[in-house]
Amino acid sequence: MFDYAHLKALSIVVSQGGFDKAAQHLYISQSAVSQRIKQLEDKVGQALLVRSNPVRATETGKRLLRHYAQVQLLESELRSEMDVDDPSLPTIVKIAVNADSLATWFLPALTQTFKQHKWLLELVVDDEAYTHHLLKNGEAVGCVTTTQLALSGCSSEFLGNIEYQCVATPSFIEQYFSSDVPLDDISHAPAVVFSTKDKLHDKFLSFYFDINDKSWREHKIPSSESFLEAIKMGLGYGLVAHLQAKPLLDSGELVEIFPHKRMQVPLYWQHWNIKAKQTSIIYRALAMSAKEQLFP
Repeated sequence: MFDYAHLKALSIVVSQGGFDKAAQHLYISQSAVSQRIKQLEDKVGQALLVRSNPVRATETGKRLLRHYAQVQLLESELRSEMDVDDPSLPTIVKIAVNADSLATWFLPALTQTFKQHKWLLELVVDDEAYTHHLLKNGEAVGCVTTTQLALSGCSSEFLGNIEYQCVATPSFIEQYFSSDVPLDDISHAPAVVFSTKDKLHDKFLSFYFDINDKSWREHKIPSSESFLEAIKMGLGYGLVAHLQAKPLLDSGELVEIFPHKRMQVPLYWQHWNIKAKQTSIIYRALAMSAKEQLFP
């Protein structure tokens, strides 16, 4: 049996990125934090932390963090069922989500659920192709991901497809996509992409235009809101989620460059296979909203 004070220390050290901040968070000395980690590593017989800056968990450490997070979730549910109201121990639900979902349909889908149950929401934002790693590492109890295959110990539920349209301002299109410019050669036009992790634009150019040599120019803007603002200001063209693009297309502020060339990205809800009602309630709320907002 693990000492959960030691597991908590491990969790805080990783989340805070080091022993000093963890000690401040736990209101104990740094040596006391180090002692708890050492005792836990002695019990497991393996190193649980990589002493880097910031400190990060080893693979074994990640498994323990996942176990600790699952226990916390189950204990929160048990307190609720026993009507043991302790404001100092609120239910915190950590979810990993992609930026486009967060900027459009995700929060409205969950707001009423979290208000009703008085849960606290902690979001980790990452590219939809990477959010499942946060679930695997114990940094989230569930995630919105493009990965269909369920991770070990998890379930995967299809939510729907988010569709991306290639858009730009009318003036940008006039400059870069005039009638005398071949539409099948768009490598000369500056693109706006979300981040180096985001491969959607690469896939778009490869699938529709057979451009695979990364020869195009691009602005990297890792913020969903600023990404869209950059396109609206004419900095470049880009692939915008249909929920964000529709009002701007309707108003004429943006124009779809290739109406018949769109990309659909499937989204799944993956969560731990534990008997905690939080994950099933959250899935129902997400599925209901996704049915209305996403493509089947």
